[in-house]
Amino acid sequence: MRVWLPTLVAIASGAVAAVLLLWPHGKPTNTVQFWGGLIGAPLVACALVFGPRLNRWERHQTNAEETEREHERLRGMWRDWSRRHLRVVDAAAFVAATNEIDKFGEAKIDLPSNKDRIIEFRWAMDLSAADRRRRLLQLVAERFSDALLTRSEIFISLMLDDVSLKQAESVRQQAKNVFGELVPGVVFNVEAQSATDGAPWITERVDRIETTTRLVIAAQFWADKVDRHSFSEGAAAFLIEPGASAAGSIFRPMTSARNTLEADLEQIKQYQAPAVPLTQVWFAGCEDGESTAIRSALTADPKKSVVERLLDGLLGVPGPVSGWIALAIAMEAMRGGGPQLVAWREPESESLHLCTVSPLPQKEAPV
Repeated sequence: MRVWLPTLVAIASGAVAAVLLLWPHGKPTNTVQFWGGLIGAPLVACALVFGPRLNRWERHQTNAEETEREHERLRGMWRDWSRRHLRVVDAAAFVAATNEIDKFGEAKIDLPSNKDRIIEFRWAMDLSAADRRRRLLQLVAERFSDALLTRSEIFISLMLDDVSLKQAESVRQQAKNVFGELVPGVVFNVEAQSATDGAPWITERVDRIETTTRLVIAAQFWADKVDRHSFSEGAAAFLIEPGASAAGSIFRPMTSARNTLEADLEQIKQYQAPAVPLTQVWFAGCEDGESTAIRSALTADPKKSVVERLLDGLLGVPGPVSGWIALAIAMEAMRGGGPQLVAWREPESESLHLCTVSPLPQKEAPV
């Protein structure tokens, strides 16, 4: 505007001067012809010069607005796609180090230090692998029995370590028997798969339109006649119910690489947790440098650094189910809290999984 306004004034002045110079001497100036030329000439000159420019500007403006609307539409679609999630009405972590999961969220609390140690379930000592699995399944069934009794049919997804997966059929039957005994009157459909497929499994489920209630049980055990010193024992369970109102959420996980970590975290902040900033990150099977990089990328204010929870130091050597355990701890320990970020790496994998969770709601106080 600052460029065009002087230009238009100059053109209009030139047109007025031309009319005055060309007007015949002695011819009256109080006529319609004179005033029409004096006013019309500047207008026509400005229109001839500015009109094409205005048309081009309007076309560019229209194109820019349409482009912005298209970008906004795509951002909205990406936001909706990123925020697809599983509704979790209850979750529980079963770790060998401690059973005080609710204390994991407290900043100043003494928790066990088991870095680089192999931890065994205390109640599983001297038990066979089959008895270990049975006892854990009993613990899960007892933990979720009240919620399961209100359903007529439950789908159970068993996420197992590679050794346990070799006895998948036996484990499936064992789960049906245990849940059938402790939660009678409910039909249980049991499937088993590798625990290391956790992130792809969640990704697949968030894109499904599913109406069934599902109990996910992820477990890593020390098996009979197998080296018992590759990971600490542990398990996690999630009761997933689509459409539940009072529930936590597991959002679509993102698989990241070292060279894309910062960009991936920016997308998580922008699309999965835009309203309430992430304040805590839970790590399992991650390298020290990665936890530092993630904490730095999420810290907008240096005075309010993101709190990191390095679970390997508490739970011992991570295994194939450590990511599931981290998800369950974040959801259970931070009940009623804001969104949390869980980062984990599968054993012998280069990919890092990032998953935003909304913790479970606070438990209702007993009347």
